[in-house]
Amino acid sequence: MTWLAVAMDVVAAGFLVALAVLVRRRNEAPSGEGGRSVAMILIAVSLGLLSVSLWSLP
Repeated sequence: MTWLAVAMDVVAAGFLVALAVLVRRRNEAPSGEGGRSVAMILIAVSLGLLSVSLWSLP
């Protein structure tokens, strides 16, 4: 199960990187995609929290 936890952490990190790119791009050219960044934060946090329990499984 450790491999699944690692995969979930990598995906969560990917979502955070994509969020940083979106925030940077929004500062350059404002648009109405505020909900997308909030959704990406929630997905990244939930994947991170779900993987915590998988780290403790053998």
